[in-house]
Amino acid sequence: MDVTYLRAANDYAITDTIPFEAASTVIASARKLLRAVGTTAWNERGDIGGNYARQGDAVLRRARMDHTQEGSFIIPILVPLSHTQETTGEAAQSADLELFKAAPEPFERRVTRTFAQSLMAVKEIIVEPESSPSVGDLHAVVARGVSREFCSALAKILTEPSVSEFETIFEWASSVPAPETMPNSVSIESDASEKIEEAAEKLKKHRIDSTSTFSGNIVELRHVGDDPFGFATISTVRRGRRSEIRVRLPYEAYQEAVIWHRARRVVIVDGEVNHGTGRRLVVENPVGFRPIDEILLPMS
Repeated sequence: MDVTYLRAANDYAITDTIPFEAASTVIASARKLLRAVGTTAWNERGDIGGNYARQGDAVLRRARMDHTQEGSFIIPILVPLSHTQETTGEAAQSADLELFKAAPEPFERRVTRTFAQSLMAVKEIIVEPESSPSVGDLHAVVARGVSREFCSALAKILTEPSVSEFETIFEWASSVPAPETMPNSVSIESDASEKIEEAAEKLKKHRIDSTSTFSGNIVELRHVGDDPFGFATISTVRRGRRSEIRVRLPYEAYQEAVIWHRARRVVIVDGEVNHGTGRRLVVENPVGFRPIDEILLPMS
């Protein structure tokens, strides 16, 4: 099971006990956070508007809550992983063909990973900059799984008078290789609530189109001979279906992708998806291709 520890902390108001109203707020909002990322892990959108993905809701129904822990108000959320394929590892190399393969991540892992990267995106793109988030900033966070509902639930926890800081700690199930560069913990202080609420309002007002952006783990890398291009195949979810999309990369970018693959870094791709040979989905000329954990602010 992947485990996410949700920690509400306050040196004065939360010690051995927590105000009952605050506890109720944290638990109810935690459910909303997990439900929101269950949907955006299936289909990124800035405003869910009640159209939650049944695949994400299925993960929510299977999730468990462990007993709270002493020290702060800590809620451990356990997400069981479905049966996964055996990782094939790196394939044998020949004189003309370089080939690497890996198994796709289970959808349940994608949900927990989306939770982690969404919190990181909120902190680094919405909270930490001095200025309010622009529409371009909102595109960047939506591509990483943030939604209006996610922001509203997070702000609800942070505005609770007894909560001065909200922290999440992630423990990845050992049965599936962990996303090595995802954060092990993310903490956000309560004074960030206004910025997060403002972002939620903007996500409701502006329709954010993320149809040209997708993310996932690299399940295959292929390069033949002296070809100036190589291909990286990304396991993702597109238009409500599990998909594998092949991305054509200049050789230098392909070599970087090999390094990211070995480090188990999830990538985010921006580019037009078309049907290639055999109706296979392909991005011939990606506009962007980089690890999703590299939070980069869009150009203003």
